[in-house]
Amino acid sequence: MIKSLNFRIILLLALVQGVATLLRAFGWMQTGFDLFGQGLLLLPFIGAVAVMHGLFIATVALLYVLFVIGALLGKGWAWWSCLTAVIVNLFLVLSALVQGPAAAEAIAWSIIPVILLFYLFSRAGRGAFKGFRAGVDASSR
Repeated sequence: MIKSLNFRIILLLALVQGVATLLRAFGWMQTGFDLFGQGLLLLPFIGAVAVMHGLFIATVALLYVLFVIGALLGKGWAWWSCLTAVIVNLFLVLSALVQGPAAAEAIAWSIIPVILLFYLFSRAGRGAFKGFRAGVDASSR
């Protein structure tokens, strides 16, 4: 299973995005757990919302990792896993941008998903995943 350099770079970018997203999710969950012990009603509720937000972000990170594993194994669902992770990630970035953080942070969190999205729909990306979706075994290539 020798794939092109572009394909390996895309897998590396997806893995980097997955790890960075997972670290961000842990930050959200840590903030939520810190807020659990404070206050009587409002701060623990905000802490629970922060933990749920962190769990949602961790799910997106796991989708990126699932894409890398599926692509290495030649599974057809890898393309859909990446597409789902990219779309959800871009919606999260857009919602964060609307809420008002720095635009530079939003751009930084959207660079790799945009690259992955362009690769998925490019000729090279469709060619790399064509056999996966057709059900061709990865070991036969």
